[in-house]
Amino acid sequence: LFRSIFLEGLARPFAGVRLILKHLVKKFRSLGGDLRLRSRVQRIDVDDGRATGVTLTDGTEIAADRVMSSAGWYETMRMCGEPADQQPRDPGRLSFVESFSWLDCQPQELGIDTTIVFFNQSERFHWRVPDELVDPTSGVICSPNNFAYEQPLDEGAIRVTSLANYRQWRDLDRPDYESAKRHWYDRVTAAIVGVVPDFRPHVVATDMFTPTTIERFTLHENGAVYGAPWKRYDGTTHLKNLFICGTDQGWVGIIGAIVSGISMANRHVLRST
Repeated sequence: LFRSIFLEGLARPFAGVRLILKHLVKKFRSLGGDLRLRSRVQRIDVDDGRATGVTLTDGTEIAADRVMSSAGWYETMRMCGEPADQQPRDPGRLSFVESFSWLDCQPQELGIDTTIVFFNQSERFHWRVPDELVDPTSGVICSPNNFAYEQPLDEGAIRVTSLANYRQWRDLDRPDYESAKRHWYDRVTAAIVGVVPDFRPHVVATDMFTPTTIERFTLHENGAVYGAPWKRYDGTTHLKNLFICGTDQGWVGIIGAIVSGISMANRHVLRST
């Protein structure tokens, strides 16, 4: 992270990560890959120390010579039928909320001219699960409009990422959940005034995702967006033909997950075919 931020600098495609995914999907399909969306894996089928394939939640069985999982170490072991109390380490616990603000102007017009700001307003920085739903005293402020594009983005946007408590968000009923999102959006945006100029009078739309959003779309235990705190750098598991890639293999972020998938596929799958 230090090298990426302070030595190399940050970058973002003009069309966002969707453009990267579009090219990856196009290449995958051109090589004969079959991409099945909205097809959740219920279990990894195991026989005699080998993964024989996967079974989807609709009952479809897919046989495989090798299986590569990006679900996370803890989640992959669970799909193999390994009891949680027999796993060597606990799943990750750190999760986040991210607040989105769309503006009626470009952020630079308000004096917000940086792409990313890391901030901490406490005497000590607390990198841990907060005691409340959200810890608004530290986080990351991002404006994608301020990357060096040839033309400006259509809409001004500010994103703020803050540490959050998964269990407290999980235990809210639906009305309280929606109310909490509104409350903590206001708390988070108020907390960063002074770190960046006050943009609130120019907000035209808002949104927020929470740890339960992360859990819904990734199935990561505890909504741990970065997975487990320990990594499996060689991608191997207790089954000789089951491998992991992504965050729990050892890379960070979207690009890290992509690089992990490429490197693990090259090492464990393509070399053996």
